[in-house]
Amino acid sequence: MPLISSRTWTSPHFISVYGAIALATFLGFAGPFGSFQSLEPLQRYAYWFFLVAIGYVLAIATLQVLRPVAAFARLPKVAAVVVLGLISTLPYMFVVAWTLDVVFGRSTPPGQIVSLYLSVVSVQLVIAGIALWPFLAADRPAPPEDAPSADPFFARVPDRLGRDLLALEAQDHYLMVHTRRGSALIYMRLSEAVQILPPQLGFQAHRRWWVARKEVAGLRRDGHQTLIELTSGLTVPVGRTYLAAVRSGLDAHSA
Repeated sequence: MPLISSRTWTSPHFISVYGAIALATFLGFAGPFGSFQSLEPLQRYAYWFFLVAIGYVLAIATLQVLRPVAAFARLPKVAAVVVLGLISTLPYMFVVAWTLDVVFGRSTPPGQIVSLYLSVVSVQLVIAGIALWPFLAADRPAPPEDAPSADPFFARVPDRLGRDLLALEAQDHYLMVHTRRGSALIYMRLSEAVQILPPQLGFQAHRRWWVARKEVAGLRRDGHQTLIELTSGLTVPVGRTYLAAVRSGLDAHSA
């Protein structure tokens, strides 16, 4: 049985990477901003793959900085993409300026900074949408049939966290509740939460961890430890006594 399930390859995070590769391929083929005339095909593709990769990394890094900001989390999806693109363009612009100087011998004087920013942001907005896709795709409401039976649990969870559960983490007599909107500590044992929550919502993966089934992207190994990767980027350890049940549950869910 593979350590990474087939669902991982079609998870939102992998689709996001595929999107970045597709964008780089398209830009390498189209050769915008004079790159078609100035570079040979292989050079052109290498040039755009490099720039898209840097833009993607900067978008992801900027997203990690912005995600804890409440105002950003409340933005509509399109607005979040625009904000992410506009902010991540600031460092990206200097990388592009350096690349233009190295590849084309074309320096960017201060008077052309605004023009360069506008050119770069047109590409970075697309990259920002691709980078934000896993979080937009995962932002879906819980199935209606699950909501009523989960009410006793959510009655003890702060309203600000919403109902999009990611994982539950036991901390002595308390429970750290992780959702799409953040985390909070509540007075409840993990064993009690497992009894209250409907089995179809998730499963216990460790003596200290419960995970939401729909948020699981796949499994991976880290040394001797098996980890569950969630669509949010959170990783959860799998206890040895739970490993067989976790694998069986994920295979049944993906079938």
